[in-house]
Amino acid sequence: MSETTPLPSQAGHWYHKDGRPCYEVPRAKGDGMRPTNLGDARKLGLVPSVTEILNIAAKPGLEAWKAKQLLEASLTLPRLKDESLDDYAVRVVEDSKAQSQKAMQRGTDLHAAIEEWIKGQSSLIWQEHINRMVDAMGQYGIFLSDGKAEHSFASPLGYGGKIDFHTDEVLIDFKTKDRIVDKKQLAWPEHCWQLAAYAQGLGDGPLACCLAQFRCINVFIGVEDKQVRVHEWKKEDCDTAWEVFSHLLAVWKIVKKYNP
Repeated sequence: MSETTPLPSQAGHWYHKDGRPCYEVPRAKGDGMRPTNLGDARKLGLVPSVTEILNIAAKPGLEAWKAKQLLEASLTLPRLKDESLDDYAVRVVEDSKAQSQKAMQRGTDLHAAIEEWIKGQSSLIWQEHINRMVDAMGQYGIFLSDGKAEHSFASPLGYGGKIDFHTDEVLIDFKTKDRIVDKKQLAWPEHCWQLAAYAQGLGDGPLACCLAQFRCINVFIGVEDKQVRVHEWKKEDCDTAWEVFSHLLAVWKIVKKYNP
């Protein structure tokens, strides 16, 4: 989902309490692996990802994008002769999902290329995107060589996650979009909720110290136009964001009847 895409590897995922990811578990019959679910989490004592917690809240920006995808699919997918409305609706939804998967895969590939670049490996396909991103971040005094990519954690408060990039002072979450459109809103409150949760989960010390320790930043990258925009959240935004996330975490535990 490129219109504000979370890193797909994080969506609905679970973590051991030492921070190790547990994205999959063996199938009961021993024939491969399957995605971890809530039942597995109860048995293994896992904690949910930040993204899983945030899924309990409405996201107007993401829902608007999904509606747009459905509309575009209906406009580009002609209704077949004698096809029922129900059958046509199913085809439109399936086509929309297929397009979303393609966009999501591009976002996944770009995230992987950024991680490999931080580790010293170049990418011919994504190099221009990365070069522009590096230049944009440099204007904010942030250098990818100074930090760590794809770092997972688990908080004693009962949640975990994987951070795209961080240093001792900076937290960054990358978001891919099809294109960067000037004057169109890029940063939404839920992005700050996510970063505030990461700051608290990764920080060392009391809550106020953790939130003050990090600069929380979203970097938006246009897959098609290679444009980059950097949004740094204000401290007061992060304070409010943590308050929202902590309440969502409490609601999630009540709804799921699980308090890891």
